[in-house]
Amino acid sequence: MRIQSLPSPFAGCRLWRFALDQDVPEAWRAALSPGEQARAARFVFETDRRRYVAAHAALRQLLAEATGIAAAALRFSAGAHGKPALEQAQAQALHFNLSHSHGIGALALSSQAEIGVDVEELRDMPDALALADAHFGPDEVRALRALPAGLPRDSAFLRCWTRKEACLKAVGVGLGMDTRSFEAGLAPAPRALSLPGGERLQLVSLAQHDDVLLSVALRCPPDVIQTGECTSADREVTA
Repeated sequence: MRIQSLPSPFAGCRLWRFALDQDVPEAWRAALSPGEQARAARFVFETDRRRYVAAHAALRQLLAEATGIAAAALRFSAGAHGKPALEQAQAQALHFNLSHSHGIGALALSSQAEIGVDVEELRDMPDALALADAHFGPDEVRALRALPAGLPRDSAFLRCWTRKEACLKAVGVGLGMDTRSFEAGLAPAPRALSLPGGERLQLVSLAQHDDVLLSVALRCPPDVIQTGECTSADREVTA
């Protein structure tokens, strides 16, 4: 199974992407837990089953490489909103997040702070404006409506969506927070932002590459917040 390393968006972070519609080595399949294997078996469609297996097999292999713990021995616990974390004491300082969209998966690791990643395949979004009205902030909606229909609008919508999702995943709330309550922006420019409640984040989007949009958010540690140093690098990350 081929896994592509991407440029690191932040210090102490690593990032990968991988196709989910490819053969998974039998040894990687065997490393899945009984729970993961049971969940895979419950998918009705073979495509969904295959992609789930590929994503979680890749997750275990990459985490095994990063921690030195055998892939099959890795144990996970879930936070209040379901975000997984490693249980083993020697690996608890490693933060990770997995995302997948159709046939593409992405994994982000950080030794510094909680991290969130979201990936979307570029595709036609005929309902982009209606979805934006329901999920984007006022400035984001206005910026989206100013773009031509088709590729420019579809790409901007999906990028903003990945930026918001990455932020929510970094703080472990998923869709438990109203995505209209903070502005992540449509452009790929890095930014520092605050969420309702005071959480501070750094946010970066990778340049569009092979029709894939991907954003990464890093939660600012408390000591960094206190010194006011939580700012994004002034550059666009390219794959």
